[in-house]
Amino acid sequence: MNFSRGKLMLASFLTLVASGVGFATRTAAGGDWEREFNIGGAEFGGILGAGFLGFGLMIFFGGILVEKFGYKKLLMVACVLHLISAGMLFLANPLFDSWRAANPETATARVFGVLFWSAFIFSICQGLYEAVINPLIAQLYPDNKTHYLNILHAGWPAGMIIGGLFAAGFIGENAWFMQIPWQWALSSFAVVVLVYAIMVLPEKFPETVGESSGNFATVFSCFISIPFLVLIVLHALVGYMELGVDSWMTKLMENLLPNSILILVYTSLLMFILRFFAGPIVHKVNPIGLLFGSSVIACLGLLWLGSPNQTVFMIFAAATFYSFGKAFLWPTMLGVAGERYPQCGSVAMGALGAAGMLCVGQIAGPRIGTQQGFEMSRNLEETAPDTFSRYASQDMTKSWGYEYRALNAAKLNAANGTELVDGTPKTTDAISSAELIPKGEKKLLIKNAGTDFKAVQDSYLFGGRRALTLTSYIPAAMAVGFLGLLIYYRAIGGYKVIHLDGSEESHEDAVEETAVDGTGPEDTPTASEY
Repeated sequence: MNFSRGKLMLASFLTLVASGVGFATRTAAGGDWEREFNIGGAEFGGILGAGFLGFGLMIFFGGILVEKFGYKKLLMVACVLHLISAGMLFLANPLFDSWRAANPETATARVFGVLFWSAFIFSICQGLYEAVINPLIAQLYPDNKTHYLNILHAGWPAGMIIGGLFAAGFIGENAWFMQIPWQWALSSFAVVVLVYAIMVLPEKFPETVGESSGNFATVFSCFISIPFLVLIVLHALVGYMELGVDSWMTKLMENLLPNSILILVYTSLLMFILRFFAGPIVHKVNPIGLLFGSSVIACLGLLWLGSPNQTVFMIFAAATFYSFGKAFLWPTMLGVAGERYPQCGSVAMGALGAAGMLCVGQIAGPRIGTQQGFEMSRNLEETAPDTFSRYASQDMTKSWGYEYRALNAAKLNAANGTELVDGTPKTTDAISSAELIPKGEKKLLIKNAGTDFKAVQDSYLFGGRRALTLTSYIPAAMAVGFLGLLIYYRAIGGYKVIHLDGSEESHEDAVEETAVDGTGPEDTPTASEY
């Protein structure tokens, strides 16, 4: 069958760009949702988690569907669902207004459901994309899987750069150019979706591994391999660290940077450069050794990011170090699955992706948010008990083993979003205009704003740093796991690349052969292939 691998590569790349744009703009929407819907940290974490939950479920089952129905059909299904997800965002405000008029006490919970399911459908699309594009690219470039998977996954940070800059320019009160309704910003990914859909419609696709082999059961053979099961656990931790931290990076850096989305844009730019242009390095290094070294660097980077009393320069230096650690983890793990379990096609890669995304959606997002909320409340109660009594909710929050009185989302947003001059708020308008703060409490909050606002912002910053420090335990555990795999592969004669015909060769020999036969890393699609 004739097909253009260059166009298929570009279309696959654009699916990740669309996902990255949607992800970056969503992480910047927390302030708008706090102000308009009274959605607090725990609920925001739940929405971010929904943005990965469907991904985790669908990337695994999508891998099975890919082997059964082929690549193209699933890509088009994902396109339709992505547009539905964007449409749901425009329903949130009118529905919230009608629900608040009928029953103000339940309006926030109900609009949370709309945003949650929009994010969930979005994540299903992401899962379908990954289920399709990872095995597709591995099949299109069989001698350069790790290299081209790194290039492919440069699409994710590319999308986050675009989405992050768009968010910085147009989302929130600190927007560079003008503030536009968050619905338009969060649905901007639909433009990229339409572009890749137009590209894909006339194209032919290769047969999947399951279709070409004629033996569907073979694609599940990876699950009887103990090293593969270890890889699944480690990829869950990769997802927790990389995407869990990225989900919260913008909010964790509020009050520390003029526009906190810039830290996400910066780390995404570094990740894009490393994945897209440093592919030849990844191609030549033992992948398990690379994963071990990356885990150690990521651990140290998170500890650095979480350290107190940092200047803006030091924050970006720490983020640079952290980015070098996380850049290669996700695509290199997929490359290992492709090199060690080629007979399993999309199922092996889908299983790893599912573990990573389920961990982000069900554990990392909510847990990091809870840790930040707990540490913030505890710090404020210890350092400014009177302020804590004015800002804390009366009800106890119980989540992930933590029990605490969370700060009221509307009050927190008002204090957090106000600029301080020498520790004093420039204005108290944020309190006065906050519709979700009871009128009877506003006078007391305004009266004490001079001391309260700085105390709240300091505690918010403390909670964010502590959450990053606690997350550093995850890459530390990953390093131990990859060290174990290094020892295992050395004991059995070294890391070997396995081919579909069952033959094996060392990673070093495979690299030398691809360099000799002209299909090495320099064999990047040219303009004529597109």
